[in-house]
Amino acid sequence: MRIVRVILYKTKHGSTRKIGKVINQYIGNCLLMNLKDIDYPTLEKADVIIIGTPVYYGKLDSDIVQFIKNHQELLISKHYSLYVVGILQNEFMSFVTSAFDYSILKDMKIIAGVGGALYYPELSISEKMILQVMNKISPIIQKQKDKNIFENFNNDEIEIFANKIKNVI
Repeated sequence: MRIVRVILYKTKHGSTRKIGKVINQYIGNCLLMNLKDIDYPTLEKADVIIIGTPVYYGKLDSDIVQFIKNHQELLISKHYSLYVVGILQNEFMSFVTSAFDYSILKDMKIIAGVGGALYYPELSISEKMILQVMNKISPIIQKQKDKNIFENFNNDEIEIFANKIKNVI
């Protein structure tokens, strides 16, 4: 019996998709699916659904949150898990618990915060302005030397998350 795994994500600047691809490298044979191109017949056939959400302005992506809330019956039957992509990795669970109550959280098999990235050339002017204000308050975000990028992906967390997914079924 072939196990079908789907990685469903939403991404604005590419970080959540990038992590989905890394998770797929660890697990293998996952179908990657952007939320905007969702294929419900494929989701119905899946045994496992892995959902990736970015954090914007201290909140999980609202489209992903609504998808999870509106499709609980389907997701529970598919052994679903959640990975959160955001630069404030240590705070990922506070974002998750702000978005979902216990009735939803209890059915997620695995939840992980995997870090995040900022690609400065892709940010809008308003995003750059907000980032400057945030950095003045809490200067944790520094561009990597000679690059217009900040990344703090946690490769150990990503691998642990992927290995747990392998054991879901």
